[in-house]
Amino acid sequence: MEVHNPVNKAGFTLVELLIAIALMALIVGTLDQVAARVLSTYSAVQESQELVPQARYALERMVTFVQESDYIKTPDTTSSTKELTVSERFSDQYTNASRVYAVAGDGLPDADTNSDGLINDGGGVPVELITFRLDETDATNGRLMEKMPDYSSITLSDTKAEVIIGEHVTEFSCKRLSAGIVEITLTLQKGTKAVTLRTTAKARWVD
Repeated sequence: MEVHNPVNKAGFTLVELLIAIALMALIVGTLDQVAARVLSTYSAVQESQELVPQARYALERMVTFVQESDYIKTPDTTSSTKELTVSERFSDQYTNASRVYAVAGDGLPDADTNSDGLINDGGGVPVELITFRLDETDATNGRLMEKMPDYSSITLSDTKAEVIIGEHVTEFSCKRLSAGIVEITLTLQKGTKAVTLRTTAKARWVD
């Protein structure tokens, strides 16, 4: 009688199976950590991309108005403040004679209310002021506010409603270095990402 040996069938032992499961768990855990780091980096980059243009816009807007100013009300030269007020001589959005809004303006600064080519030249006409300040009413979201003169009004002291020109502001400080030079610092933070910009601006018409 011929005896046949049974065929050996390849397979995993219990120990091999446990080792394979442990290795798979280690690989999955490592991949999860890598994915978490990638997502964290992506989130930080996204936050930065949101903050930088906003901070730059707000800073450049303030610098523009300071440069054209002939009067700096705040701050004084001995301290810093969270508010900046200067004379407004830059805006040209209205037809001065009729005080009607015009996309291209009329070629004259809106502050030249009598269209004589002179601004803040005395004669009892009040100086038109623009103010930037930090609104910290919401402790989780500081807002940089801008208040401009209302050139559509016949009352020279009228102002427009404040508008937000920057959010997520954690620091806004202005320091007057000399009669016509202001240092402005602006910090925006969202999540763990913070952006700080600092610059100096010189008032063109202040000695």
